[in-house]
Amino acid sequence: MKIKLAMAAALAAVIGLTSCNGSDSRLAGKLVGTWKGNSVEMMKDKKDKPDKEGKYKDGTLDKTPRFDGGEMICTPTLTFVRTEGTNGGTINIVADYTVSKGVETLAATTPVKATVNGNVNAAGTWTVEDGDEIIVNLDPTKTVVNVDTTSTALSYAALTDASPDSLDSIKARVAANIPDVIKPMIAGKMQKMRKFDDVKIKGNTMTLEAGHNKMTFTKQ
Repeated sequence: MKIKLAMAAALAAVIGLTSCNGSDSRLAGKLVGTWKGNSVEMMKDKKDKPDKEGKYKDGTLDKTPRFDGGEMICTPTLTFVRTEGTNGGTINIVADYTVSKGVETLAATTPVKATVNGNVNAAGTWTVEDGDEIIVNLDPTKTVVNVDTTSTALSYAALTDASPDSLDSIKARVAANIPDVIKPMIAGKMQKMRKFDDVKIKGNTMTLEAGHNKMTFTKQ
């Protein structure tokens, strides 16, 4: 009886593994190609987690100012290339973004909000697991963040009687330093992207969850 039970358990495990591998392979095959995503708010009022030393990597502007919790609107495009004989391959991520952050500067007693556009390109590998998950491993040396400083716009972050004209002076002082803050911040966010959950593909539409962000993509 014990032998029969052991054989039944082993057979069930083999069947389960075969079923999982089959669903992994099906999803891997459907993923191949380029997928254009909708615009999604990736973060809002959330600070980065501290590093091992307990320090926040939020950078500075004009030596003393810092970026506080803000928001980022991102429009990503994913390109999957499958490695023959596997349920994975290489991935390339291209995304346009708009970042809005509160800024404290020596040039103004009232905090202002800076908004800037740009794009990021990242590359790495992907593997399908459990039939509806994609494990992503991005190469930090292949992450390139571009910041369009000409798109920088400033507005007061709080009610104030300060002259709007003073924003032009503040912008002239901080615009050149904005990439030094934005680039490491977005590169860090990209490196935290390690998995896509609940991946479903129906026709030319793919839905998934990245972090806590639900996203929809259309195959190109």
